[in-house]
Amino acid sequence: MAMSIREGFAGGDVFAVLLGSMQDAGLPHAGCQCAHCRAAFADPTRIRYATSLAIIDHRPESPAVWLIDATPDIKYQLHALAGYLGPHPTRPGRLRQPDGLFLTHGHMGHTAGLAHLGPEVMAVGELPVYGPAGLLQVLSATALWRPAVQGFAFRPLESLQSFLLAPDLTITPRLVPHRDEWRAGTFAYEIAGPHQRLLYLPDIDSWAAWPEAVAVLAGVNVALVDASFWSDAELGGRPPVAHPLVPDTLELVAEVDTQIVLTHLNHTNPLLNPAGPESQLIAQTRNVRVGRFGQQWAL
Repeated sequence: MAMSIREGFAGGDVFAVLLGSMQDAGLPHAGCQCAHCRAAFADPTRIRYATSLAIIDHRPESPAVWLIDATPDIKYQLHALAGYLGPHPTRPGRLRQPDGLFLTHGHMGHTAGLAHLGPEVMAVGELPVYGPAGLLQVLSATALWRPAVQGFAFRPLESLQSFLLAPDLTITPRLVPHRDEWRAGTFAYEIAGPHQRLLYLPDIDSWAAWPEAVAVLAGVNVALVDASFWSDAELGGRPPVAHPLVPDTLELVAEVDTQIVLTHLNHTNPLLNPAGPESQLIAQTRNVRVGRFGQQWAL
């Protein structure tokens, strides 16, 4: 089911929009018969997209739109941005391409959507694609990706090197520890606008492995953080996967005034049940909420 977002935002002309809040495969999950997935297969209103964020500057005559991560759900997420992207300048009946794409890392949920940008589908041209230098090298050197990447203009970024989107709007990558099969690096992104700072951090191995975690979270107004699992019991006997558990995150941010938004939920996460005790606990936590599609924040 294609979801849409409301156009315009009362909080300001520069804002971020959450385009999904699920782990890489979204909801439902391929081949899964758990209660959450069965419900989503049976009821399209329960479908949830993989996590992604759009940054929108509505001040120019034609709004500037940047996307963070290219998920398997990118066709729906771009459609949700149709009112901001507007028509393609030369192709009737098509949307124009975003002004840029920022990649966090190489895992499926964050790069699989690149295939939709290639010649078989959207056929982008000179699309600026930003990310860790190692990741961009992997993409450009992989034969399977060669047709798609011919339409990209790769722009490698370095950790803590701020990039100017507009005179009062910057995005800064921060290297974070995360499972890295290609030694390509994983970025979180800190977006600083005229009024607020937002951190997008969908994947990290653990808070303990990132000593500056509290300082970085305390230094922004809003932080979208990895909430893949509530407990190891969700894995059905599989070895633990390197993500911080939600209760550990709650403990970490207990003394932080930042608005914490939980994203990148696995399809097994009990937070998908709004009536469950885990959701009730989050509802009673002062500064923590579960992210939802279309949620917007002024920047």
